[in-house]
Amino acid sequence: MAEAMEVHSPVEDGGNASWVPKVDMEFKSDEDAYKFYNNYAKQIGFSVRKAWINRRISGTIISRTYVCYKEGYQGNRKDETVVTKPRVNERTGCLAHLTIKIVSNGSYRVSEFHPMHNHELVPSTKAYLLKSHRIKKSRTLAGKLVPRKGAVEYLFRGAGVHRQVAFISVEEAASKSWAPKIDMEFENDEKAYEFYNNYAKKIGFGVRKAWVNRKASGIIVSRTYVCYKEGYNGNKKDGNQVKKHQARPTERTGCPARMMIKLTKNGRYHVTLFHSLHNHEFVMSKMLHTLKSCRDAAKSLITAENEKDDWALQPEVIHEVVDGQDEIRKNPSCFLKYENSSHTKRKVNLKLGDAGAIMQYMQERQADDPSFYYAMQVDKEDQITNVFWADSKSIIDFSYFGDVICFDMTYKTNGYSRPFTSFLGINHHRQLIVFGAAFLCDESAESFKWLADTFKTAMYGKQPKVILTDQNLALSEAVASVWPGTTCRVCVWHIYNNAKKYLKQVFQGSRTFASAFSRCVFDCVEEDEFILAWEEMLDKYDLRGNQWLSKLFDDRKEWSLAYSRDTFCADIRSALRKETLICMLKEHLGPEKGLLQFLRHFERVVYERRQAELQADFHATQNTLKIVSSRMLKQASSMYTPPVFEMFQSEFEMSMDCMVHCSGEFETIYEYQVTSDENPKEHVVRFDSLESTLLCSCKKFEFSGIQCRHVLKALDIINIKELPPQYFLKRWTKDARGGALRDPDRLAIEADSSLFKGNRYKSLCRMFNKVAARAAETVETDTFIQFQSDQLMDQVNQILQARPPDEFQYH
Repeated sequence: MAEAMEVHSPVEDGGNASWVPKVDMEFKSDEDAYKFYNNYAKQIGFSVRKAWINRRISGTIISRTYVCYKEGYQGNRKDETVVTKPRVNERTGCLAHLTIKIVSNGSYRVSEFHPMHNHELVPSTKAYLLKSHRIKKSRTLAGKLVPRKGAVEYLFRGAGVHRQVAFISVEEAASKSWAPKIDMEFENDEKAYEFYNNYAKKIGFGVRKAWVNRKASGIIVSRTYVCYKEGYNGNKKDGNQVKKHQARPTERTGCPARMMIKLTKNGRYHVTLFHSLHNHEFVMSKMLHTLKSCRDAAKSLITAENEKDDWALQPEVIHEVVDGQDEIRKNPSCFLKYENSSHTKRKVNLKLGDAGAIMQYMQERQADDPSFYYAMQVDKEDQITNVFWADSKSIIDFSYFGDVICFDMTYKTNGYSRPFTSFLGINHHRQLIVFGAAFLCDESAESFKWLADTFKTAMYGKQPKVILTDQNLALSEAVASVWPGTTCRVCVWHIYNNAKKYLKQVFQGSRTFASAFSRCVFDCVEEDEFILAWEEMLDKYDLRGNQWLSKLFDDRKEWSLAYSRDTFCADIRSALRKETLICMLKEHLGPEKGLLQFLRHFERVVYERRQAELQADFHATQNTLKIVSSRMLKQASSMYTPPVFEMFQSEFEMSMDCMVHCSGEFETIYEYQVTSDENPKEHVVRFDSLESTLLCSCKKFEFSGIQCRHVLKALDIINIKELPPQYFLKRWTKDARGGALRDPDRLAIEADSSLFKGNRYKSLCRMFNKVAARAAETVETDTFIQFQSDQLMDQVNQILQARPPDEFQYH
């Protein structure tokens, strides 16, 4: 059992507070008592369970006990028996509890109250993650209609923020000047259509030109404009579809809403019929651009000579949008990049309305997140070719885990229509995280250089140490040109996906080939092991004449795990192999889905992954693992996050089966040869007792950041029971996001005196973004930062006022 520790005690701290339970307190019901104790638990930092209960025959509760969530033991095992597969043990046998008993007047009195706990309590900022304090999820689905009297209301959920956009009701609209009315007069039928269409936009529906009655001369006598959901698909009101339309979704609902105009003697058109009621849900304002009748405004942006090009926007319109944001471009915390390039031909054409959807989305995100970065590249005809974006959280994540990234172009190669690409990484829980995303329509070397340069700018000049890419020569050349010093490796996960395309018949023709190829790509970490497995695969499946495999083997040093073991890759291949974003995004990448819909879905996916990291952080600090009494394992479990500790524990356990003998000694350097039964190859471990440094020929630590079994075995032989602290990489520890907020590159940045002020500004923005991202999680932290910011501003002003005026112009 964990020893009792000095924790927040309500008796010593706030013992007289009204929210602290006391013996002889009375409550009207047992539920009132539970709510009171649960509120107290939330303040202190633990969760509550309803434990024992005693009832009368009538069902009346006589007594009840509420306990701490760590009361008792997992599986009712009070001893320290070690099971075959240790599992997370949440409970510690905590004795904290509150007992109530019924009294003669029917109320409940506190008869026992034990305040002390034998475990660490949860910070108030994370108490909401505990079971008894969780807020029940609303049954309202994101993006679904939420009916409310008098108005139509939509709920949109994105990046953890709930925003409600209310539309005016049809009844309220009737009193407005822009609502149609009987006997209204228009100069011509087009003016009437324009008026009705503007009304439709404000309400939330589309308009179709339906029936028309003309004279022999062609003059329109009467015309009817209807709702876009008028009638039924196939003109069959019974819902039966003809064979060729069986798989087609039904858009129309037989809506009766319409407006009719007729020609009068004065040559003008009067409204003779107006039906305002609809039998379907309206469209939210942000999705109106998807309706055919609402695209007229967008069409006005299309140049006459480029009307056939879905992405062709008038140059003067584009420049008007960009020039209107001069203030944003001057502010380094808000970015909008607009560039011309020499491209004249795009390889991928996006759909009608995509340009408008992207502009709308980017501007909305930047309004919500001032540090949201986006950039667009256009060709010499002012046609959008490439787009990149990253929010402030992605930029902060990159500052912590941007040492190794993967550039994922799988969506393009798998034929999902949208030219979507993403920059991925792996956090300290070995979970996939997103650093940025792009629509890359042109895969030329110039486009890749633009994308790499834009990504670097978004990340405040920081570039990754390693990038894993697909087999793309233009991309590799662009990385080498724009990111000098960054190692470019071909991702084995991309190799495997490409193999399924180029060796499709082999995969389908053999049940075992996938396993054999997977072993060569993912499992072989020794050169001789890899070559042997590759030769066996070629012979077994008769593939020695396959040109693609021959070229792949020639380039093996660029992708095989058996080579370049000195390059740290953060074990990202395993994360990509287990999970990708494809399954979550592919159904929204098709041409039948609107681009804005995909962007919203992508935003939700990223938000869910960030929530998963918060949950992992919580469990990493609150749960303790039952492990054997080993000092090194205890040391590792206190440092590493649980997923990384599992990797270390696996190496530790396998070190027990290794054999070792000393093969040499030179001054303070000792050399050991280590072998194991499963792999007879000898690995050489060198230990410098003076510097406490370790080096193994397998290069596992250099490659993945986790020490290998060979080193652990050598340490055991020389009676070193704890791993030197430098071999715990901070990016794998529970405190990976901790430490100083100061920009580590600040000194290097200030080397250029001509950039002093701008770079100091960017550095401070980056630092305060990290504070804001954490402080926004709760009301308490937000209030604290708001209060501190006022004091901080006063101090800054005092310092500036104390400086001589002449100093300001030089920096």
